[in-house]
Formats: sequence, structure tokens, C-alpha cells
Amino acid sequence: MKRGVVYALRDEVRQLMKTRKSRSRQARTGPGEVTRAPSRSADEAFPPLTTSLESFVKDGSDREFRLLVYDLIKLANQLARNRKHFATYMGVTEAQWLMIMIIAETQGATVGHLAQQLNVSSQFVTIEIGDLVKKSIVEKRPNEADRRSMFLSLTPKGRNLLCEVSAMLRNANDIMFRSLTRERAQVLKEIVSTLISDGAVALHELEAPQWLSKKAPSAEQT
Repeated sequence: MKRGVVYALRDEVRQLMKTRKSRSRQARTGPGEVTRAPSRSADEAFPPLTTSLESFVKDGSDREFRLLVYDLIKLANQLARNRKHFATYMGVTEAQWLMIMIIAETQGATVGHLAQQLNVSSQFVTIEIGDLVKKSIVEKRPNEADRRSMFLSLTPKGRNLLCEVSAMLRNANDIMFRSLTRERAQVLKEIVSTLISDGAVALHELEAPQWLSKKAPSAEQT
């Protein structure tokens, strides 16, 4: 057998082995599972990688991912500042403004529903709603199906306040979201919904015993 033929066969075998390894790796990574970048990059990079997902790591760097996170934080801060203006205009807190909005669009809203929507404790909602009741913005009525809860609704004053802030609210939202077509808005909603679901899982991991209340070794040094 000529040497050239031997080399050709060797190259074909190597390529076949690579293909089999690639297929095996794809088979192990099923739908919904994450594909991680090689750990070598995480060990050598500085600043250390903040994600090991292949979709975000390029040439050993996750800079694009960090820029995305910074933009999301910036967006969240903008929304929070907008919310503060709306709340101040109505004479309520930012959390109370959100609760007023949810009550207005929800038939038979309860403290539990508000807590779930805002991802806060029922105790926190109860305190804020109590203040809104004192201000005659929200009223309670018995829930005949469940004596442990009360239905929440807006009083005439609460409805008037919401109508009075609506022009400011529409103007801000029309400017902030004007780049979104109907199709892009739908895609954004789906992405955000998925991020919220996965974020809840990530938060559960952070609050697990192996991380909760622990500090980095260097932080504990005196």
C-alpha cells in the first residue's frame, strides 16, 4: 500500500472519530439542556467567566454576555424610575402603584395573587394594601368561597387616580416601546417569560444551603 493511500485512510479515520464524538455529544445534550464551553477557558480567563454557556463564550471571553446583563439592569432601572414618577404623581409608593395596576386589571384580585405577580411575600402586600385602604384607594370585600382571603378592588378615588395618571403613563410607554412591532413584541414577551422561569430556578439554587449565608474565603479574612 502506497504511503499516500495510508495517509488518506488515516485522515478519514480521524474525521470519522470526530464525527462520532460530535454526534455522541449532541445526543447527550437533549432539548432544554445547556451546552457549556470548555472549562479551560473559565480557568484561564480574567475576569473569571460569569457564564460557561457556549452561546455566550467567544475566544475565552463572555464580555458580550456581561454587556447584555448590564443593559438589562439599565432597562430595569429605567422602568423603576418611570414607576417612581407614576407613583409620586398619584401620591403612593412604587409598590402600591404596581398593586393598583394589577387590581385594576384583575377580576377578584387577592393578596395572594398580588404577592405571586410581584414575587413578594403576602405579608408585604398586606401592609401596603392596608395603607391603600386607609387612603381610600382600595377597598376589601369578603371572599365567600374562601373566608381566609378578601377580594380587592379600587374605590372611586382609586379609579380616578388611575385615569388621571393614564396620559403620563401612555406617553412614557409609547416612547419607550416604540421600536417594537407586534411580532417583535411577541418574541420579547416569550423571551422575558422564559428568563423569569429560569431565573426562579437559578434563585432557588442560590438560596440552597450550599450557598445561602456563606461568604467567599477571602471575604472572611481579617
